[in-house]
Amino acid sequence: MIEQSNKLIPNKRNNPNDPGRFIKEKHFTKEGEKANQVQYLIDKERIKKEEMFDGFYGICTDLEASPLELIKINKNRWEIERCFREMKTEFQVRPVYVRREDRIKSHFLVCFLALLVFRLFKQEIPGYSSYELIKTLRQFNLAEISAGDYIPIFQRTDLTDKIHDSFGFRLDRELITQKYFKKIYKQTKKEKKYAKN
Repeated sequence: MIEQSNKLIPNKRNNPNDPGRFIKEKHFTKEGEKANQVQYLIDKERIKKEEMFDGFYGICTDLEASPLELIKINKNRWEIERCFREMKTEFQVRPVYVRREDRIKSHFLVCFLALLVFRLFKQEIPGYSSYELIKTLRQFNLAEISAGDYIPIFQRTDLTDKIHDSFGFRLDRELITQKYFKKIYKQTKKEKKYAKN
């Protein structure tokens, strides 16, 4: 018998994995009236009930679909989790320093668009981690030496070569003129036109 004390009562948490769920309280008095004394017992019945699910991974959903469809959807969940992780770490979505609802929505729209463009980019350059790709893209810097003329100030690597080869233009030339940028721009416009047809 243990007298009631705030320190001894298990925390009432909503976490389904809280080990406190296996402890039950028994309130009692000698006369059977409202209890001032509490006894804590291991809930063996509940432990036995949960043992049936050991080794299984359960999911709860509000989707109305067959179990096979739910398993198929759940298999792709890691892809969604990875996208959120990339947004938090690589794109630094948080913290958000805006308060108005329209600005919050705009911020996350820009972040999701950046993620979409990056995921499409990543499909073009397989075999590299998100970290490697983003680090390389951030180092793609050019220095303007005269009006409209640039020189590369990034280190050429196998990855930069693959990016150049995949997209059909090079930024690692000795001199990049305004004329060359216009040529790249025209090339992308033509590709858009062919994609529509």
